Amino acid sequence: MKVALVGLPQSGKSTLFHALTGASGSSSKGGFTMGMVDVPDARVDRLNEIYEPKKKTYARLEIVEAQAAAKSENRTGMDPAFLNAVKPMDALLLIVRAFDGPDMCEPAADVKNVVSDMILTDLVAVEGRLERLESEKKKGRKVEPDEVAALERARDVLGADRLLITAPEVAAAPELRNFALLTAKPILVLVNVSDAEIGLPGDKALGMFGLPVMGLPTFVCCAKVEEEIADLPPEERQEFQEALGIAEPALNMVIREVYGALGLISFLTGGKDEVRAWTIQRGTLAPRAAGVIHSDIEKGFIRAEVIHYTDFDRLGSEAEARKAGKYRLEGKEYPVGDGDIINFRFNV
Repeated sequence: MKVALVGLPQSGKSTLFHALTGASGSSSKGGFTMGMVDVPDARVDRLNEIYEPKKKTYARLEIVEAQAAAKSENRTGMDPAFLNAVKPMDALLLIVRAFDGPDMCEPAADVKNVVSDMILTDLVAVEGRLERLESEKKKGRKVEPDEVAALERARDVLGADRLLITAPEVAAAPELRNFALLTAKPILVLVNVSDAEIGLPGDKALGMFGLPVMGLPTFVCCAKVEEEIADLPPEERQEFQEALGIAEPALNMVIREVYGALGLISFLTGGKDEVRAWTIQRGTLAPRAAGVIHSDIEKGFIRAEVIHYTDFDRLGSEAEARKAGKYRLEGKEYPVGDGDIINFRFNV
């Protein structure tokens, strides 16, 4: 899963990128800086204690910092070419500047302006495609009516200055999938405040800036302080956070919000070779979940041997869990749950 950090210049995107990724192992390509982060998971840590495997692997999330200038000198919006470039991302994290205080910053206006540019970018793409389809139809060529209908519904939503994600039945239309429309993706807002706002309840900090707006999930952090924490030795971070009144690291907040917005969960595998978390969409059936590990397991799927993490943790070992009858066999129609520990039976 890829999450793009977007926002106006001087909003703190680079600082936050470093805070989230530590800038370790990051790479740059085509105006983007990319970094992979582990998804913290106490369940993986616990399985690691039980199995003592050769390898421990967390689920991973790719954070992408997208670089772009504002479309005009007054910083009111984003360049359309830049917005088109971030279309392949799975979710967008909009960073807005608030660290100069309510009298100097207008984060609510920044959110509205950037999101309006996203709506306009999508509307241009949809209307352009409708015009091309109409031209094809006039030439006597076949045009798929379902695609036209889906595009017209999208045009109506966007034309009303609404995000496509507010009309899920429109956003989810398969005919729109290849367009990777921006406003059909989850858009989360991170308000980059000063250290003076650290420790304030989230709703109070947001209320100072007239947020949230447009119904977008919105949360706060101080990117500068988060960057300082990320540069500390791991053993000193918790104490520093507690001293400042930071309830949880920004990375944890971002991961939780992104997972929630994208409907993601993790199932687990364990053994002497490796314990690992695997990311899937909520509601994924067992064979498709097996395919996340390897396509051969999906093709040759027979059964899934499942125990939930809470039962396994309570009983403390595979042998005790089996003795208690907590393992069960599930078939092809089983929707994998968050925290399921699974051993897939397959034959190829």
